[in-house]
Amino acid sequence: MPFFTWKRAKRSLIFALLFLAVAAFALLTTVDRTPYRETQYYREFRREIVSLPKPKPATNADTLQVGWAKVNITPPRPMPTAGYGQRLGKRYTSVHDSIYVRAFVFDNGLQKAVLVSADLLIIAPELANALAKRLPAIGFSIDQTYLCATHTHNSMGGWADRLVGGLIAGGYEPEMVDFLADRFVQAIRQADIHKATAAIGAVAYPARELVENRLEITNPTDSLLRVLKIRKISGETAVIATFAAHPTLISDEEIVLSRDYPGVLVDALERSGEIDFAAFCAGAVGSHTTRTFGRNGWEAMDNEAGFLAKKILIGFDKIPVSYHTQLRTVSVPLPLRQPHFRLTENIRLRPWVFHAAYGDYPSVIKGLRIGNTVWIGMPADFSGELVPAIQPYDEWQRNPLFVTSFNGGYIGYVTPDAYYDRPYAETREMNWFGPYNGAYLTEAACEILAYLNR
Repeated sequence: MPFFTWKRAKRSLIFALLFLAVAAFALLTTVDRTPYRETQYYREFRREIVSLPKPKPATNADTLQVGWAKVNITPPRPMPTAGYGQRLGKRYTSVHDSIYVRAFVFDNGLQKAVLVSADLLIIAPELANALAKRLPAIGFSIDQTYLCATHTHNSMGGWADRLVGGLIAGGYEPEMVDFLADRFVQAIRQADIHKATAAIGAVAYPARELVENRLEITNPTDSLLRVLKIRKISGETAVIATFAAHPTLISDEEIVLSRDYPGVLVDALERSGEIDFAAFCAGAVGSHTTRTFGRNGWEAMDNEAGFLAKKILIGFDKIPVSYHTQLRTVSVPLPLRQPHFRLTENIRLRPWVFHAAYGDYPSVIKGLRIGNTVWIGMPADFSGELVPAIQPYDEWQRNPLFVTSFNGGYIGYVTPDAYYDRPYAETREMNWFGPYNGAYLTEAACEILAYLNR
């Protein structure tokens, strides 16, 4: 009997097609384009907003006390380098400049709040979870801790589990997550010890020449360099700066540990003789990149930081500060649509496949009010194009608003909804939770802003 027959080939083909059909059904489904205000997750979010406690008056509060501290988080051994998928998790070959965590503690006698920024790509969910377990031992909680990262693409990895985390940050090393969490707690404890009565002031500088939209160069950007100035009663000064340009001036071929331009910026401010302590938080960096040029990435990095530092330092002593008592924090759960990792415009992986590759982490949107300033922390690469819909720029001087990314959760990129079907990496590979998240997170931020301004 011959090995090959048409009958046998036909049977094999039918089995193969059936297998492919079953596999496709198990792995794939279509994009859900239900408007977000008609979904169950949006109804859950509205319930969270309505259930927020009524703000307590600050009439019995004391003048704000502020303390700050930094702790070196340079790993004791070479780690995977996070930031560029092309590196495939390669370990850095040298330390160009050390990385740090910087913490600020604010206290008005009624409550405390913490703002933490670290020289990391993001504050990963695993790190936020480890920190949440440690904070109560020093009198804090994760809900009163506002997290942000500088978003350097040349920092340590190893902090994310599973396949997607490995592609972004190299192989998972849980002992290094513990190392980072311990250093975060150390910085917060030191900042708390060094609190003193302080005045604050906020200013924003136009910096359109230093940032551009990398999706479409003619598209809008969030081009303000925002600065919070803090002056203790002793005369010591600190600043927290936010800016929306991605710190990607060091190329993926340079596998070294570095803070990129945010590190050069804070060093320049601290060497100026006018500022004792400086920190940087990545702003609404989604879709945004730097416009500075140089003979190489290192020179461009120095130029970007130098121009930003000059804007801050010219007239720094004239930035008005005043004493405040207002201090409030809020952490609101952010329900989401099912994961939508798309393979084509309308075909996506089923949620169980995404969760297996990335994990299933809850997300929150964070809010912090310090005096007359409001900070809103997003669990994403949040696009600067969306910021004016939260607050028009002409309102900034009256009600200073700082929008930052990487608050301890991560849901990928959030860009304007009009871009959802465009073939950009940020709207296809890195948009993980479906359409309309630009409008949804913008509405969520507006709710947080209104709540903190009551």
